[in-house]
Amino acid sequence: MKQPVAILLLAVSVLAGAAAAGSAPVRAQPSISIVGYGQYRTKKTGEAFPTPRTAAGRTVVVFRPRLVKRTNVIFGQLGRHFGVEIDLHGFGEEPVKLTIRTVHPPLTNPETGETTRVSEYDRYIEERRNVFFGYVFSYRWELAEGEWVRQFFYRGRLLAQQRFRVVIPLN
Repeated sequence: MKQPVAILLLAVSVLAGAAAAGSAPVRAQPSISIVGYGQYRTKKTGEAFPTPRTAAGRTVVVFRPRLVKRTNVIFGQLGRHFGVEIDLHGFGEEPVKLTIRTVHPPLTNPETGETTRVSEYDRYIEERRNVFFGYVFSYRWELAEGEWVRQFFYRGRLLAQQRFRVVIPLN
């Protein structure tokens, strides 16, 4: 009686090994990690691109972001930069289309008269490490106290977010 059981166990293990050998490799789910956040200093390149789904209607390109202070409390002042640096994992080598969304207190653009609580745009990302996404208070109407959340979506799925509390100092 012991011999048929041993043969049965051997047959099951051979079938399991064959199934595993024929299966496709398991691929890691794409993910994003936040590696830096807070107040930054940047340099503008002079380039801007239209982003109609944002409060200002355009996004300015910057380079050389340098973290000044790691914090999630931002003092809202004209010219103040704050943002997030991310690393992308498991995306392969092709450029990755991300949706960058900022949920913020109501902002009313005086040029368009439009009020928005969510600003977002799509961007193709080639880099994988220390990719910076920031915000600068360029206009007085952008100075809005409250919670600001920077979110990163891939194919409609939220992969990372960073919360900030913007405080307007009394002058």
